[in-house]
Amino acid sequence: MSTRNGPHARAHATEDRPGGTGNKSARYSRTEYAKVLALQEEVARADADYQRLRNAYLEIVQNEPTHELALAMIGADMDRAHARLQALIGLPRLPFTNEPSAVMRRDAERLADEKH
Repeated sequence: MSTRNGPHARAHATEDRPGGTGNKSARYSRTEYAKVLALQEEVARADADYQRLRNAYLEIVQNEPTHELALAMIGADMDRAHARLQALIGLPRLPFTNEPSAVMRRDAERLADEKH
């Protein structure tokens, strides 16, 4: 009796074995897999950088809102980190969008005004 179509058919299928005759488009080669892992790590690093700069910007806006130089420097770094993150995940750079630091500053000022 054949178990070809039985409950264990997938466990013994030849197309799932390495070197089998199955669909190769669903699998990555070792080099492709290494590239995917490296890209995932790079995106995670870029996101962590952006979040770190964003938190530093918010902290300065809340604690020292008159420190314009620090806000400008961290804001520029945050904008670059955001652009890098967008480029890594494949989002196009749109010409008429506000920089993240300008949006953050506006939101922080609005929150400060609501508190007072």
